[in-house]
Amino acid sequence: MGLRPSLQGVARGAGVAAALSGLAGVLSMLGAFGPIYCRTERMASSDGTSAVSRTCGSGIDYLLGNGGGNAATFFAWAMVLLAVVVVGVGAVWTGRRRLLWGTALVGTVVSVIGLMSIGWYFVLPTACLLLAATALTGRARRARDDRSASA
Repeated sequence: MGLRPSLQGVARGAGVAAALSGLAGVLSMLGAFGPIYCRTERMASSDGTSAVSRTCGSGIDYLLGNGGGNAATFFAWAMVLLAVVVVGVGAVWTGRRRLLWGTALVGTVVSVIGLMSIGWYFVLPTACLLLAATALTGRARRARDDRSASA
């Protein structure tokens, strides 16, 4: 019998990659790496001049109380990404394939629907969770085939 890669190891490696990329996405949406959105407003005064006002923010502004603009939206999506990653990585570590596939499906739907905006934050963690789910499914199939062959 030849050397087979450990599919559990592949799944856990993909889980670690999902956790790290998901954490980076959450921190980014919360504003750890700078503002995530900017809004420009033009205000006309009574004397005919106009002023331009630019405000920038991120998801954490929602918690700090000055969450105008898209702060609440970015905060909510950051929490959704955090939940997807925590549940997905937990499923990888405990070997719960169905839960992992369900979590990866949720991430895939958000990635596709929000591809031009928020979905980009979900793409890499979701791809890692899909890899982990595939590896755990292959591991289960190998175990089933080995049991069938020995019976």
